[in-house]
Formats: sequence, C-alpha cells, structure tokens
Amino acid sequence: MVVRHRVEGYTKFEPFMKKFKEDESVIVYYTGMKLANGKSWCPDCVEAEPFIEKGLQAAPENSHFVVVEVGDRAFWKDPKCPFRTDATTRLKVLPTLAKWETQKRLEGDQCLNVDLIEMLVTDDED
Repeated sequence: MVVRHRVEGYTKFEPFMKKFKEDESVIVYYTGMKLANGKSWCPDCVEAEPFIEKGLQAAPENSHFVVVEVGDRAFWKDPKCPFRTDATTRLKVLPTLAKWETQKRLEGDQCLNVDLIEMLVTDDED
C-alpha cells in the first residue's frame, strides 16, 4: 500500500522531504492549495486528480506519495515563488507529478494520461 502524506507550503515542504531515505520511492504531486470546498483553486489540478489516483494504484508497495499544496493562486503566480526558483523543484506548471530526486516528471496535461502516470510510479531506474 502507498504511504500518503500531505504538506502545505514551501516552509513545511523543504524540511519534510529531508526525512526520506535515498532508496525510498517518493512520488510528489504539486497542486494548488485546497479551498473551503475541498478542491484546489487550480482547475487543471482538480481535473488531473482522478487520473493520478488511478495511476497511483500501480505504485510499488511502501512507496510514498506526497501531496504538496504550493499555496494560493497569488503565491503560485509570483515569479519568485520558491517552488519555481528552488533548484530541486523547478516548477513551471501545476499540476506536476515528479519522482523525488530525479529528473522524471509529468507536467500539466501529461497528468491526465494514466499510462504515463503508471510508468512514472513504477520506474525504478534513476
């Protein structure tokens, strides 16, 4: 079973990610902050969620799935947003699904393709 985590904002994200060991499989889903209705302010993220959930079913046992809410729309749109400028995350679009500490990632509409998501979560090679 996939171990699920949820982190809000960059200040909590950075230290949280340091707890994972090098040999652990960690998939990170970057999305807009959830509103009072339980859905992200980012319509593309809302659209991608069911596809990501379906693709995640192929993830190996004991994989980690970290949902990272990057913040509200204004914070995300700021060119100085740390998720955009950090050398590790280098986010350009939401949603982004990435294999932690690798170059492997799916961005935007790619997160609507279950086959691509399954390939990302099952690929062991770095």
